[in-house]
Amino acid sequence: MSTTNLAFKSSPTAYLNVLRIFACLMVLTVHSGEFFYIGAGGSIVRENHVWVNNYGSFMRACVPLFVMISGYLLLPIKEAPGIFYKRRFTRLLIPFLIWSAMYAIVPYLLGAVTLNQAIKNFVTIPVNFNDNDGHLWYVYMLIGLYLFIPVLSPWIQTASKQFKLGFLAIWAVTLCIPYIHTVYPEVLGEAFWNKYSAGHYFSGYIGYLVLGHYVKEYVSLSKTSGFVIGLVLLVIGYAITNLVFAHQLPFAKDLPELELSWAFPTINVALMTLGLFLMFRVITFKSAAAESFFAKVSGLTYGMYLAHILVLNQLYPIINNWLQSVVLVIPVLAICTFIVTYILIKLLSYLPGSKYIVG
Repeated sequence: MSTTNLAFKSSPTAYLNVLRIFACLMVLTVHSGEFFYIGAGGSIVRENHVWVNNYGSFMRACVPLFVMISGYLLLPIKEAPGIFYKRRFTRLLIPFLIWSAMYAIVPYLLGAVTLNQAIKNFVTIPVNFNDNDGHLWYVYMLIGLYLFIPVLSPWIQTASKQFKLGFLAIWAVTLCIPYIHTVYPEVLGEAFWNKYSAGHYFSGYIGYLVLGHYVKEYVSLSKTSGFVIGLVLLVIGYAITNLVFAHQLPFAKDLPELELSWAFPTINVALMTLGLFLMFRVITFKSAAAESFFAKVSGLTYGMYLAHILVLNQLYPIINNWLQSVVLVIPVLAICTFIVTYILIKLLSYLPGSKYIVG
């Protein structure tokens, strides 16, 4: 039989490419909404809160989805730690450093900062992100996770399903601590001299890594069941996220207080993240061409994440003046930024050594 007559079989992980693309668009939507509720000096703008909340609350699963995908694909690692570090950090660090330098230099070239400020932004890259590239906090966090993955991997290989589930249960409790802090500011051993509570070592983004691995190894559902369960989790998580933001808005004194339910390591965001992950698992491709297309776009999302703020800041005044309605500006700005940034990164990908620029 000719190979051209063989039925195409979609890769069981092909849906992760679609999920990664969607998570990238979610990030751009989050950042598009920030123009409408973050004022000068980090003050709160309350006039556009309804649609800022409606869009922003749904998009909070963006970063956790990226981390879950990493856990799904990387745990347990299949190579020696040294090889893992070399492969991952070559792709992660060099583009990060190049774009961090760009965020120090481009604002100066545009006249937005002084030369002294540009130099300061450049030399502080090893310490932390600056005002022009706040979105790069994610890469610093990801560096920490990648450093820890070879430490976590041996436990992942030997631990039982019940042990992993126990870890996730404790992690789920720590996801409630931001809400507990509104009643008891210090819990489980926290004090001004000790930030590391009893739940500290089970908290944060490491749980999303383990959750991604757990779903891969132990969650086997039919397409219908997976989609329905995922939808229920998404709706519950979204309702909590949206209602708490609306509740905080009238009296919140600063952004952290307003964004209580928008923090990525919270129980409601975790429910949305798991829900979306399960819903996207139903995706399969009917043709190799379609699967290949999404894989190629997905492969550029890291470079798009790094670069998109430069594009977003240039498009915002144009689209805002054109549409003049928050309900339209946020999604249109996000989609246009996605398209323009994709074209930019796609063109850069044709350059020699482009992997050091786009990842």
